[in-house]
Amino acid sequence: MNRYAVQEKRNYVSRLLRTSNRNRNAMRWSKNETKAHIDMKFSICKQLKEWGHEFYTEAVFEPSGLRADVIDADEGIVYEVVNTEGSDSIMKKQHMYPLEIRVVNANQKFSADLLL
Repeated sequence: MNRYAVQEKRNYVSRLLRTSNRNRNAMRWSKNETKAHIDMKFSICKQLKEWGHEFYTEAVFEPSGLRADVIDADEGIVYEVVNTEGSDSIMKKQHMYPLEIRVVNANQKFSADLLL
């Protein structure tokens, strides 16, 4: 993808998010997340940064109000890190998120292959 196409994709993804949650390339987490969940999110963000991709964490989609773990704005992919989350919740997100979702188990060893 050329740089104009990448920027166009980034802008498209940004417009899907609640304005107050557009914290680009910043790692965010909540006190309710497990260490494994936070560590996997960090590993994903670190890899995306190494690739030069723009990302968002804990961003909220408009108008659904659903919160995504990590969004790769260059590819338009949401990485949902699961630890104890039920399959019903993931299915709901797959139907309601405006972007492709890839589920990553928080308890597995990180590899860049998980993002491909």
